[in-house]
Amino acid sequence: MNAEIDFVAERTNEKLYIQVTETLMGEETRERELRSLRLIKDNYEKIVLSMDHDFISSYDGIKSYNLIDWLLGKVK
Repeated sequence: MNAEIDFVAERTNEKLYIQVTETLMGEETRERELRSLRLIKDNYEKIVLSMDHDFISSYDGIKSYNLIDWLLGKVK
């Protein structure tokens, strides 16, 4: 199985894994985007960014944010 992470941001003792997709509405797309993040066994933050609004905000601890809101700093 091929799995990739779109972005990994690192600082001293910090790491953030980011997947980017247009939408998580389709089950196949959602599973593909989450699979790579689920395979990472460390405890650093993992997020999926999409153009979806008001969708599920977390999948097994993987946070889901609207891309524009995240870029504008409107999410916690």
